Amino acid sequence: MRLISPNRNSPRNHKIDTITIHCVVGQMGVDALCSEFSRTSKGASCNYGIGYDGRICTVVDEADRSWCSSSWENDNRAITIECASDAFYPYAINANVWKALIELCTDICKRNGIQKLVWSTDKSTRMNHLNGCNLTVHRDYENKSCPGDYIYSRLGQIAKEVNQKLSGAPAGPFKPYQGQVNADDGLNCRTAPVSGQVRKTYPDGTVLTITKEDGNWGYCGEGWVCLDYINKIASAKDPAAKEDSIMDGKTFKKMYDEINPTYNTIDEVPSYWRADIKELVDKGIIAGTGGGKLGLTKSDCKAAVIAKRIREKL
Repeated sequence: MRLISPNRNSPRNHKIDTITIHCVVGQMGVDALCSEFSRTSKGASCNYGIGYDGRICTVVDEADRSWCSSSWENDNRAITIECASDAFYPYAINANVWKALIELCTDICKRNGIQKLVWSTDKSTRMNHLNGCNLTVHRDYENKSCPGDYIYSRLGQIAKEVNQKLSGAPAGPFKPYQGQVNADDGLNCRTAPVSGQVRKTYPDGTVLTITKEDGNWGYCGEGWVCLDYINKIASAKDPAAKEDSIMDGKTFKKMYDEINPTYNTIDEVPSYWRADIKELVDKGIIAGTGGGKLGLTKSDCKAAVIAKRIREKL
């Protein structure tokens, strides 16, 4: 699909040698995604968009520079890709998007003479393209979370899978691994991927051994679990590393909860948002999570109040 955006510069002024992957923050279909970034009023664009079903659209031709990364220099050398994702932290992408992203990145590399994708967790290395690094992220150039922590924490894996395809080497044998459930309400274990009957629910933090995979589903001995809610923590044969990784995961979750706390009553909401949130609750716009609990995180409150105040100004 093609729907070329007016938000572009033609031609780009640098050879293509970089890929920048973004998250859309919404499970958009390819038609909606393509339309969104093709609006003049959007003031932004991308070279490619991937919808939640894995379909790909062209928004800005590769010969041209998209307006995507808040950096003139980066967008002139990078192919930018917007991926449909969850609208909430950590902005996960599904298996359809993942598969399409790997294939698209592989194709981009082949057509533009990029021999290998190189990722670095060091921002300075990425921005200065040191040590062959040619994967960058939007958060390098502006105070944003893009591409979300789900994609960000997996860019090394994305590079590995693309490089495997570029080399033509067959995938190695599957190796079982330990995974920790990351789902506040627990994770269902099913008789089959996607629509199988629920056998049981594993509590948040449960450590499972994944012995085989089918797309974004993994078999854990008792049934199938969605890998979108599993954090890979260590080799199943490395218990010491497993324990360290579990502690790291718990520490991270504790730190995240501290900077983005959940408010369950109006009184817990910061005073500067309290009146707005109370009004939204009174009008039934915010219903809470049941049992009299609001279940609103700090970021939820901020987004709700901003949306309310913008609407009041219009």
